[in-house]
Amino acid sequence: MSLNRDANLTSISVAEQMSPGIYVGASITLGVIGFLGFSMNLMVAVIIVKDAQALWTPVNVILLNLVVGDFLVAALGNPLAMASAITGGWYWGYNACLWYAWFMSTLGFASIGNLTVMAVERWLLVTRPMKALSIRHAIFLAIVVWIYALSLSLPPILGWGSYGPEAGNVSCSVSWEVHDTATKSDSYIGFLFTLGLVLPVVVIVASYFAIVTTTRRVKRRAGSRGNREAKVTRMVALMISAFLIAWLPYAALALAAQYFDAKPSPSVAVLPALLAKSSICYNPIIYAGLNAQFPRSLKKILGIRDVAASGTSGSQQTALTTINKQKH
Repeated sequence: MSLNRDANLTSISVAEQMSPGIYVGASITLGVIGFLGFSMNLMVAVIIVKDAQALWTPVNVILLNLVVGDFLVAALGNPLAMASAITGGWYWGYNACLWYAWFMSTLGFASIGNLTVMAVERWLLVTRPMKALSIRHAIFLAIVVWIYALSLSLPPILGWGSYGPEAGNVSCSVSWEVHDTATKSDSYIGFLFTLGLVLPVVVIVASYFAIVTTTRRVKRRAGSRGNREAKVTRMVALMISAFLIAWLPYAALALAAQYFDAKPSPSVAVLPALLAKSSICYNPIIYAGLNAQFPRSLKKILGIRDVAASGTSGSQQTALTTINKQKH
């Protein structure tokens, strides 16, 4: 593994020093992001696992894969960056910087991989319901997502591209601004943008274009199942939109640094990085807000009787849940 071969952490820290106020703001922001990401992703994961009888559907298998990754970012990644912001620079040393960058990059690529699979799952369900994913297929694709993420994050460890400090030396990531012929960093970053951003976005956009054209043609799928699946489709679309809004400024800055020699000040560069890190908070909020089953499952786990769901309506909900599950 290699950092920028022409500099060490100390010199980078001095060169990219930010004002104390920016470090304080970054540490507070990272603390809030870490707390919310940790608690909310853990809550969603526990509810899906504890009420698997109702919630174990193909789309929720991929969602669980997504929230587990976001939980790991909050639990293991954010505390290191927050401590570095508090101390005014990367605190954990050279090797930790490399491993942190690899770990966080893997989880970031896994997130967009999971969202891409969720978009494809919605596309199949709406446009080709006879070929909709089963739970077994979803589990297989969840594993494929991690293989995909590792294929994108491992090259710098093997000498293609490099990892190093970013955003005022608060955290570490791919060395976007480095032009190193020894590590062929230019080609690695082109590889990342092609397979880690452009291809997933094309698949997502194509999936939702097909969904929109199909639903306009069919008008409305009959029955309550169609209404429920339409809500889940909107939920996935909102998750994808939130992820792209959080990450596109960071991606644009990285592209500008690599291919147009942009050199924003650390105080400016840290803002897209913080926005990207905040992406771990959005999915649980969207899931809890748009999934009607979520409050019922939460009450069930807490032992609170849901009067509205009892009796006939509860039986109907059970029937709908059974219908919506795919056969193995």
